[in-house]
Amino acid sequence: MNDSEFDDLLRSARGSQPLPASFRQGVWRRIENAQAPVPSPWYETVIGLITRPLGVVTGLASTVAFGLWLGAVTAPGQPDSRSAYIESINPFSPTHLR
Repeated sequence: MNDSEFDDLLRSARGSQPLPASFRQGVWRRIENAQAPVPSPWYETVIGLITRPLGVVTGLASTVAFGLWLGAVTAPGQPDSRSAYIESINPFSPTHLR
């Protein structure tokens, strides 16, 4: 069936039911909504920022900075002189077992 025959068929197939007053407005609203740009999800924006060169450099620098900070926070402190003396004379100390 070509387009002109289909158009003629559609024109001749009008129903006897009256359309509601807001029908045309609803149709145009759906058409406008379908043509409106769809906002991208948040994760696509984040992935786009991370995959850029500046995002990669920033991510690596922040990872290194976080690792340095975490290492400084969890590093053991200097033992006091009494603990150092006790460890130096302890025969079961790992330094003496070699």
